[in-house]
Amino acid sequence: VTVSYTKPTGDNVIQDAAGNDAVSFSNQAVTHGTSAADTTPPQLITTGDHRPKVTGNQLTLTYTDASNLDPANTAAASAFAVSSAGNAAISVNSVAISGKTVTLTLSRAVASAETTVTVSYTKPTGGNNVVQDAAGNDAVSFSNQAVTHGTSAADTTPPVLITTGDHRPKVTGNQL
Repeated sequence: VTVSYTKPTGDNVIQDAAGNDAVSFSNQAVTHGTSAADTTPPQLITTGDHRPKVTGNQLTLTYTDASNLDPANTAAASAFAVSSAGNAAISVNSVAISGKTVTLTLSRAVASAETTVTVSYTKPTGGNNVVQDAAGNDAVSFSNQAVTHGTSAADTTPPVLITTGDHRPKVTGNQL
């Protein structure tokens, strides 16, 4: 990209504050300040700390992308399917987008004992109501992606009184 300027005759010229006229120039190189267009679709993170995770009735999906996801034109709850092998059905009640994360609110909490939970996304056809980044690149469909638990197992162990050693019950004066 280049730019040229031909100093016009008359009063409509480029000047500095002191009234000095700018001189003509031609084919001056211009540095391009606009980044290349984002054409890369968001990719689901499937490993590490940001892999699909369920805590209670919230399932989070995190994507990598140059920009954030588009919260205004996201996919409907019906585009997602969550299953737990051998357990009660799980439907998706709602979808929310924040930054690079999609949060699915599920119809029920997923118990920590449910060891095989998966999530699938079927990209809707037509329209803008799909998971996409701010540049309009659509995320691809995926199926039966493993989901890890963020829910700790319930503590079912009752407390036990220590009866031996330095921490056994003691009486000192009127204190037990």
